[in-house]
Amino acid sequence: MGKGRPRAVEKGVLGHCPGSSPSASLNIPQAPVYYPTEEEFNDPLEFIDKIRSEAESYGICRIVPPKSWKPPFALDLETFTFPTRSQEIHRLQARAAACDPETFELEYNRFLENHCGRKRKKRVIVFEGEELNLCKFFNAVKRCGGYDKVVKEKKWGDVFRFVCSVGKISECSKHVLCQLYREHLYDYEEYHNGLNRGKWVKKRKRVMRGDGKKVEEMVISDLKRRRNSDGESSKKGHLEEDEFDQICQQCKSGLHGEVMLLCDRCDKGWHLYCLSPPLEHVPLGNWYCLECVNSAEESFGFVQGKYFSLATFRRLADRAKRKWFGMTPASRSQIEKQFWEIVEGLAGEVEVMYGSDLDTSLYGSGFPRSDDPLPSSIDPDVWKKYSASPWNLNNLPKLQGSMLRTVHDNIAGVMVPWLYVGMLFSSFCWHYEDHCFYSMNYLHWGEPKCWYSVPGSEAHAFEQVMRNTLPDLFEAQPDLLFQLVTMLNPSVLQESGVSVYGVLQEPGNFVITFPRSFHGGFNFGFNCAEAVNFAPADWLPHGGFGAELYRLYHKPAVLSHEELLCVVAKGASDKKALPYLKEEMLRIFNKEKSCREKLWKNGTIKSSPMSPRKHPEYVGTEEDPTCIICQQHLYLSAVACGCRPSALVCLEHWEHLCECNPRKYCLRYRHTLAELNDLVLMLTPVSVVSWCLEEKPHSRACRPQFSCSNESIALMKKVKGVLKSHAQLAEDWLSSSRHIMSIPFSDDAYTSILRQAEQFLWAGHEMDLVRQMINNLKKAQKWAVDVRNCLSKVDTWLCHPDNNIEKVTLGYIQELLSFDPLPCNEPAHSKLKVQKLWFPLFAALLFLLLLRRKIADLEILFSRAENLPIYLEESRKLAREIDSAKVWINSVREYLSVKKPAQIEFDVLYKLHMEMGELCVQLPEMELLLDTLSQVKSWQVRCSDILEGPVTLKELDVLLQDADSFTVSIPELKLLRQYHCDTLSWICSFRDVISHIQEREDYSNVVKELTCILKAGKLLRVHVDELPIVETELRKSCCREKALKVLNIQMPLDFIEELITEAALLQIGNEKLFVDVSRVLAAAISWEERAKKVLRDMGQMSEFENVIRASEHLFVILPSLPDVKDALSMAKSWIRASQPFLMSTVSSGHSSRPSLKPNVLKDLVIQSTLLKVYLKAPEMLKSILNNVEAWERDACYLLEVADSLFNMTDIVISVDNGFTVRLEELLSSVKSVTEAGLALGFEFYEMQKLKNASLTLEWSLKALSTYSAPSFKKLLESSTKPLIQQIQHILKEGVAINIPSEDHFMQKLTEVKCISLQWVHHAKTVALDSGACELDEVFKLITEGENLPIHFEKELKLLRARSVLYCICRRPYDQRAMIACDQCDEWYHFDCINLREPPPGTYLCPACKPPTGESMSVSLSMHYEERSCTDGDPQTPPPRHSKSKRRRVIKARSSLQRKMLITTDLINILRCSSETDHLWRKSRRPFRRRARKHSKLENLFPLIC
Repeated sequence: MGKGRPRAVEKGVLGHCPGSSPSASLNIPQAPVYYPTEEEFNDPLEFIDKIRSEAESYGICRIVPPKSWKPPFALDLETFTFPTRSQEIHRLQARAAACDPETFELEYNRFLENHCGRKRKKRVIVFEGEELNLCKFFNAVKRCGGYDKVVKEKKWGDVFRFVCSVGKISECSKHVLCQLYREHLYDYEEYHNGLNRGKWVKKRKRVMRGDGKKVEEMVISDLKRRRNSDGESSKKGHLEEDEFDQICQQCKSGLHGEVMLLCDRCDKGWHLYCLSPPLEHVPLGNWYCLECVNSAEESFGFVQGKYFSLATFRRLADRAKRKWFGMTPASRSQIEKQFWEIVEGLAGEVEVMYGSDLDTSLYGSGFPRSDDPLPSSIDPDVWKKYSASPWNLNNLPKLQGSMLRTVHDNIAGVMVPWLYVGMLFSSFCWHYEDHCFYSMNYLHWGEPKCWYSVPGSEAHAFEQVMRNTLPDLFEAQPDLLFQLVTMLNPSVLQESGVSVYGVLQEPGNFVITFPRSFHGGFNFGFNCAEAVNFAPADWLPHGGFGAELYRLYHKPAVLSHEELLCVVAKGASDKKALPYLKEEMLRIFNKEKSCREKLWKNGTIKSSPMSPRKHPEYVGTEEDPTCIICQQHLYLSAVACGCRPSALVCLEHWEHLCECNPRKYCLRYRHTLAELNDLVLMLTPVSVVSWCLEEKPHSRACRPQFSCSNESIALMKKVKGVLKSHAQLAEDWLSSSRHIMSIPFSDDAYTSILRQAEQFLWAGHEMDLVRQMINNLKKAQKWAVDVRNCLSKVDTWLCHPDNNIEKVTLGYIQELLSFDPLPCNEPAHSKLKVQKLWFPLFAALLFLLLLRRKIADLEILFSRAENLPIYLEESRKLAREIDSAKVWINSVREYLSVKKPAQIEFDVLYKLHMEMGELCVQLPEMELLLDTLSQVKSWQVRCSDILEGPVTLKELDVLLQDADSFTVSIPELKLLRQYHCDTLSWICSFRDVISHIQEREDYSNVVKELTCILKAGKLLRVHVDELPIVETELRKSCCREKALKVLNIQMPLDFIEELITEAALLQIGNEKLFVDVSRVLAAAISWEERAKKVLRDMGQMSEFENVIRASEHLFVILPSLPDVKDALSMAKSWIRASQPFLMSTVSSGHSSRPSLKPNVLKDLVIQSTLLKVYLKAPEMLKSILNNVEAWERDACYLLEVADSLFNMTDIVISVDNGFTVRLEELLSSVKSVTEAGLALGFEFYEMQKLKNASLTLEWSLKALSTYSAPSFKKLLESSTKPLIQQIQHILKEGVAINIPSEDHFMQKLTEVKCISLQWVHHAKTVALDSGACELDEVFKLITEGENLPIHFEKELKLLRARSVLYCICRRPYDQRAMIACDQCDEWYHFDCINLREPPPGTYLCPACKPPTGESMSVSLSMHYEERSCTDGDPQTPPPRHSKSKRRRVIKARSSLQRKMLITTDLINILRCSSETDHLWRKSRRPFRRRARKHSKLENLFPLIC
């Protein structure tokens, strides 16, 4: 896939955002860094609150923990695997909008037809040999600011990179691209811009009328279904979706067709208020839904990638970083600059992998957790310490003072941290946290992480810059900032005046982002981080803003902000949080109050409370319904309608629920306004509440409220044509309720009055009297209905006693009759009171009869109780007693009738005994049960006595015979029977093995069988007499098994000796098996004595070989045999290793022999002292070693002498001091020793050093001969100076043989080379300066060149030519057109003598032609004579064609011709120069001829002009 690889060569690059400067280094100010102390580090929320006043203005900060904070990484680095996402970094900013070409083509064709009066021809627009995508073309120009801006700022190159991702564009292609846009899209751009400005109003978007039919271009069809005056459908009942022509794709409703937009391509509909974000009015022109605008093929996002282990991902990340920056570490500025070049499309296509958003509840956390298994490599105390640390991100959201500690669900990323495994350039794009939470990020290990942040105070400005910079992306995706897939260069934000701050997060650092602060960034390489959200009290206002933002964009919220506020407010204990809670709760209260009152004013009077929570102290325990419009949780309230029971909306969107009259709506609420008001009061300081209560103590309805009293008066609406307030309606209702309670009870009247009260229940404390009355009405209604039902059941049972009719309990009747005063006027109460009088008398009689404890009497009482119309609790107890007694009797009779031994379980008898104690009757079977239990206890005592002491088989037989007549199975007796059975089985097995043990020869099986029998016998609880016999037979069998093994397998000598001794003790040594073993033992002992003698006396090699051959006939492991073989092998190995050295003495001087190593020879000499075999070769090797060591001493001495000479810092180079002789003698000695070493044939470590020293000495002699003082003097006196190439060649040879730069000769030659090259550069500059340099400087430069020890012929000729001056301007030759005087051969510039082409046939200069007109002919002899006696500046050269007097003109020519002419002239001039001219130049006396000419020219100047 090429992760992290630049692919600009393969697929070209994309254009960058206009106005950005990717190549310029970013100048981002850094956010603050904090270093908390150990004490400050104890409470993270308190420390963050301490720094918030400063850090929040940056939107981000970095916290460096104390040095003691070193949490272990809890994940297993070897087994941890994780999924990744693929990120195309080059498309984070520099990407075209995911526009659908078909939608664009449809809209473009409609534009041509409706506004241009023509249809688009079916032809392909070709650019650069490929079809031009007009959709991309249009969006690219829009991204760059529109046609006019692109033309003005010449941005067609940027447009091309968006349209064509491959190749480069020429200037001609830019012009063609401009013409194509002008021809095909310029008018469409004007039309599109006009729509945005509201200019075009000719055609409006298609909408649905209220009847469900489409309205387009003012054509309205007839209504499909008529409506009445209330707006209700004439067809009653539930409206099915099939009745509508179009359904909204968001709320799934076909109602409100007048505000339903239809897509002009797919014909799907959306209400204006259901769009994200919603529209306030019908847009102009055609409209297309986001599904049609965006192309699924070109949509951009982070694709799910492969699963990686950490090791594999590390290799991938390291390989990507090496491809970008090589092996050298890159600086922050380099990485940052490269990243933004990639983002802006200037570095090719780059794709990386990012293990992002890994749920730690699934993949594990990097921090220790108490529930996780403890790794063996981590100290348990350390694990426990960091598991409970408040800075552990798993604990942070639920700390004391956090608003999220009441959240029940483990919301990933919010309550449960997310893990991030990144690589180079893996990015997290611009965003702010869900619900505007704080976030904390901890970098566990790896490369740094680069952050950018825009503070929350500038969030709006940030969004505006994003929209202005990337207009096409936002047009295609209005909620682009919710997608987290877009980056923008911070420099663009800075240029627009938005503050941006940076943070470089190092491993072990925390990074905090503050609410509403946009942040993004990328990774510098392979790393692992972990992040989580948290919410201290100061977050609450920002959380409210985030909730409203979700509502605006119709995005589902992570949790209900209103539920969180209410739950936290109910359990508020943190004083710091009270001001924030109060402010936010007051905002929620006012909003809820306003919305409920508005709903009531519009006619909604039905209301009902929501079902209570099972766990109201936590957030998220139950899932709330959501608004079908804005997708928000409906915790506090919702609006429903009977026409769509499953559809609910929030109070802000109640008008969009359906088209029914608001009277049919029902308000569902969780808390009344009074309860919400009480929550606000709970958050108010106690002193304020006390003052308010003192002001108005006379009425509960006048509790302190946080709303103005005028508001309740203003809450009015017309009721039956009369304007009434909410309070007046409540008073009227109270009057009606009191009247209803005073008259005889009517269920319909109570139900009606309670239904009317629903419009008051949701309100505040001003409706407390209404609520109290409602409770009384409900209580009275329930009591009256229960009285009627109870009396009805009694009468019904008396009339039909055998129809299984449910009876009324006596306690229920007593409860109904206990009300005092009565809740309402119910006539049935007196009838029920009569039924109660005689039932207590029957209950007392029933209690007395129960004391008789006879089952027959109990059955008679139960039958009488069943005939009563009222259910008595005593009758149920009586039935249970009778049933229990009958069941017990049957069980006792069943078990005691058994006669077989051990058939009755002991536990059953005890269970019957326990049940007998619970019975309330007396039965004859009870005595029989007690006798049986007495026998059981007697047998238990007898068995326990036998189990406690040792038992014999005979005693056990007697006991078991007596127990054959006992029918109860007790555990002790069962255990003794098992012991008896095991003993008999063991004796049988023993006898089977012993009876045939003498005839058997499979000793291994016999040993196994006897071992098992012995082990089983020791485990028996009964004593047996055969156990010692088994032990003896087992020892004999083991001994026979070992003897058989000695005859079949080689065994150690010690083992055989111990075996013979053991057989003698067991008295089985005379058996044939052990006699054979004794013979083997005797032969082995004899061999051992012989081997030890050979090793002790250092015998010959033949003696060792004879001993080894003798051991081959012995089938025993001999102790001395390895020593003998090792000694012989060591001797042979030593002889083989020393063979090359011994051969070197015979073939001395042979060139083809292999190189020998001195270290090996030394090791062989040392090894020879360890040999146990007598040899003659060691003495010969010692002699060779002495020669080698002597040569090494000589070589080291010469190398030390050479090093001392090379390291001399003050070398006086002279022939007289003998330094050269010393070098030559040393070189001769080095070569002699080198030849001696080669003759020895050894691979000496010093040999290469000697060769290098020889090369260095030869080079030094060559350099000394070149640079020595006498040589330089000789060179200066002769004409054969060395050339610069020779010096460079010597220096190159010195570098090739590794002569250090600090060497004396290397420094001197380098110095000469540098001085000479500087002079050459200066000389060439002066030679071509056209006379800018003074002649004195030229002469000085010539002198310096002649004095140099290097010969520069070419440069000196150029300088000498430069010193020759021409014309009256006295300047050197400068390529201007010139003409020569036919008399004096002096050269003049055309412009200096005011001469124009064509030149005259014969030309005489003003000096040769006097102003009087007389011919001033001067002979050549006089001319040269005058030249010879002049001094000062160099003279004009003599004529080069003295025989011809024709005109000579030098004109300006081409550059090549001018160079050739200059070279030719300079060569001719140099040829004419002589030693006399050279000495003349050095004299520098005045030039009389030139002075005379100047005086003459002054007189002739008017004639020339």
